[in-house]
Amino acid sequence: MLRVVHPAPRGQGTRPPAGHKSPRLYPTRDERRRIRAVERNIARAYGGRDVLASVMGVSPDTLNNIRRGTSYGIAVLLARAGGIPIEQVLSGRPHVAGACALCGRKAVS
Repeated sequence: MLRVVHPAPRGQGTRPPAGHKSPRLYPTRDERRRIRAVERNIARAYGGRDVLASVMGVSPDTLNNIRRGTSYGIAVLLARAGGIPIEQVLSGRPHVAGACALCGRKAVS
């Protein structure tokens, strides 16, 4: 049997209104702080923000504006440039020298 269903009234949909994005799409305050710290450390290792920006494939203005707001995409690019997992960027745990970046196991010598 075919059933005719009317569309939901305006404002009853699952999508946010136009121009508004879900807050889940952006990093939390602690994650933004950690992303900025990782950016400073990786830029220092590369010799400056301009070099890091070219390695990441973004404009230097993007890295200069990281203090005002950032995204998970920038965190992924930072992780790739630094050769570290994204979980390490977002959690803020330090990298142990001589340990595997994925599992954390140290090499036995």
